[in-house]
Amino acid sequence: MTDSNTLKIPDVVYLLAVMWGVYVLQWLVPGNLQQFGILPRTLSGLWHIPIAPFIHGSLYHLIANTLPLLGLGFLIQLKQRSLFWELTGITIVLSGFGTWLIGSSAYHIGASGLVLGLWAYIFADAFLRRSIRAIVIAVITLFLYGGLIFTLFDIRLHISWAGHMSGMVSGVLVAWLNIRGEKRSADNES
Repeated sequence: MTDSNTLKIPDVVYLLAVMWGVYVLQWLVPGNLQQFGILPRTLSGLWHIPIAPFIHGSLYHLIANTLPLLGLGFLIQLKQRSLFWELTGITIVLSGFGTWLIGSSAYHIGASGLVLGLWAYIFADAFLRRSIRAIVIAVITLFLYGGLIFTLFDIRLHISWAGHMSGMVSGVLVAWLNIRGEKRSADNES
């Protein structure tokens, strides 16, 4: 029997544990895991879409994705706990495919596309849903992570602008499809 008042670890912590585990594995295993990143417009690049977000080029890169992912994941789980995994999976695939389509001819790694996807989802959901809860979560997100918008304008060679943009577009698309699906379900029930 479980106590409903016990503290539940947010699911995003499990996702981050895998990312940190992969980073430790990079230290222990000879070779370079970056070759498993998304290489745009190649067959292998398509196969690497689901694993690329778990590979990071440096400790700084991993920390830069961990902090916003932790907060954004927690905020999404405040909305609906099961939504986090669904949104994470869809965003990884859509942002990865977008990166594969428009990215530069280099390996694209890291969870930045996922971070920007979750971020954009929160804002798009608040705009489309217009519920008090969604708006409050969006305001908190703006306060804590408003600076993420500037990552879209970071065009340094080692930064995946395509990953950031694809993540943002994916988050908006998922929010729109989610609202549309809910409306269609409601119409079918009536």
